[in-house]
Amino acid sequence: MSNRKLLLVSYLYPPAGGITVQRALSFSRYLPERGFDVHVLQAPNAPTPVTDRSLLKRVPATVMVHGAFTPEPPFKLRHFVWGLLSSRKKQPQGESVAATGGGGGWQRWAKDAIRRMICPEPEILWVPFAVRAARRIVKRHGIDVVMVTAPPFSAFLVGTRLKREFPHLKFVADFRDEWLDFYLNESDFQSGEIVRRRATEIERDTVESADLVLAVTHSSLSVIRRRYPELPDERFVCVHNGFDPAQFANFRARPHDTHKVVVTHVGTATNASSSRYYLEALEQLPAELREKIETRFVGRIADREQIYFANRKADLKLLGFQPQDVATRHMEETDYLLVTMTDRQSLPGKLFEYMATGKPILALSPADGEVARIMRETRAGICVDPFDRNAIQEALRQICTVPVADVAARIDREKVAGFERPRQSDLLAALIQNQWQAEIRPHA
Repeated sequence: MSNRKLLLVSYLYPPAGGITVQRALSFSRYLPERGFDVHVLQAPNAPTPVTDRSLLKRVPATVMVHGAFTPEPPFKLRHFVWGLLSSRKKQPQGESVAATGGGGGWQRWAKDAIRRMICPEPEILWVPFAVRAARRIVKRHGIDVVMVTAPPFSAFLVGTRLKREFPHLKFVADFRDEWLDFYLNESDFQSGEIVRRRATEIERDTVESADLVLAVTHSSLSVIRRRYPELPDERFVCVHNGFDPAQFANFRARPHDTHKVVVTHVGTATNASSSRYYLEALEQLPAELREKIETRFVGRIADREQIYFANRKADLKLLGFQPQDVATRHMEETDYLLVTMTDRQSLPGKLFEYMATGKPILALSPADGEVARIMRETRAGICVDPFDRNAIQEALRQICTVPVADVAARIDREKVAGFERPRQSDLLAALIQNQWQAEIRPHA
């Protein structure tokens, strides 16, 4: 049987960098080995905050990458203008920017006007260009499956329009984040009733049109599933982010250059993944204990998070964004890897990459959340509630007293291996192939 032809619509794709592109990159890397001819549609001029050209080496030569222009302004300009319209005041603990509003009267008016013009998000400007390009690809290459991975969630409009125009297509909607209950509350731009109404319309159209609806956590999947009780259960499936074992094939733990315990955070520090709780607990440790810990931050720190790093007595090293190979080297030289997630249903992609290293993890996340569940299943390290300062401080005392090798020895390597991206790609490939079997079975 000839290969199925799959079009993966991913607004960001290498050379765009960061954790955002890893899921699309991994599927495009492993699905060709599982009976698919893969095409990728990206926005090559997308206003991404980071680039990492080294990721291009991981794109298979058999994958055809197509581009569709987006008329959005450059990231720095967009970021600068929105910053002028937003409050710079520190947000109350546990609240998002979206919850607190921000800005004066004219600022709120300007922000509302911009939201109305490009609702529900700036990336909506890419959609007409992406639809035209996707239509050509479908016709020219005989595409069987279109898979759209989001955010940006407006990209789902590409999938729904293709599905209407080409009913034979199998449409896979991949939610890397839960939109209505999580993302809208974390994004300053996507706050407001007008955006929420439009987002609700797009999500419903997407879920009703899709043959498969994917989420990266069981919690997110349940939240989405509950909104559409009239649809069949088999449409909704969890496919975890996972990690690429090839990326860590040459990973070697190496000693660092300090006598302190080194804790390393890799990735962007944002509101939901804020390091403020870790920093505040660390700051209030007795000096003799605090001085035993060096914390390294490898990645971009969002503007509204930078206030939490200012004027600290703790030993902090802010290293900024680094290409993936350099970031991996920093992970080789650490004792613990730090992950923070205040949202219960979210599971940062970096958690799986951390587990791939075999290094113990210090996680700050609710005990009843997805991060804590994975940490318990894999025994990958220590997980404490981000809002319990005493528990965080006790964990910091523990990492200074218990040999790191003892903690690492308890990690369940078999459980960790279950999250390898080739295995997740096996699941996705089987789910897609089953769509044709489902059509055949009723006529048997």
